[in-house]
Amino acid sequence: MLALFAVLSLPEVALLGFFTVGAVLSYPAAAPKRADVIVVLGGDFSNGRYTRGLELLRASYSSHLVLIEPNADDRKHALANVPGVEIWDDVSPSNSWGEATVARTRMQANGWRTALVVSDPPHLLRVGYAWSSNLWGAGLSYTLISANPAWWSAWRWWANPQSSRFVGDEVLKLGYYLMRYRFGVI
Repeated sequence: MLALFAVLSLPEVALLGFFTVGAVLSYPAAAPKRADVIVVLGGDFSNGRYTRGLELLRASYSSHLVLIEPNADDRKHALANVPGVEIWDDVSPSNSWGEATVARTRMQANGWRTALVVSDPPHLLRVGYAWSSNLWGAGLSYTLISANPAWWSAWRWWANPQSSRFVGDEVLKLGYYLMRYRFGVI
């Protein structure tokens, strides 16, 4: 009887997972608080991450702004309008894990203890995993800050093609990160 109940419940569990995955991926987002540095992650083609980083800088959450591998428009704007902006183009591997690894080294070198890390909402769960793993034991902390892309809805992510692609990619990449960095299988 219990086995029959379990089998009959599988579709409901699958639907629950499908409809909540957007909220789960974006859950780590937090409200900004004062930090030593604002780090805007790379891979942003819509300028949303950079825009959010500038908002935080202008609201005095930090006096340091770092852009990791920004697109050409963001780079040009930042170099012309943001005094002291740092651009990190030498992140290796060029992914979220590499960004966290390089950030740890450079935060320590600059005496920065706290960071606001800006990315898109569905990217935050994987970013949180990478940063917590890389900053573990270093006496450094971070707060994940969500950009505010117009295309994102945590509860209706499947209704927008950009959101649905992003969520699909993030689920696959999160699985890869766990296999590669947690279990060392890949």
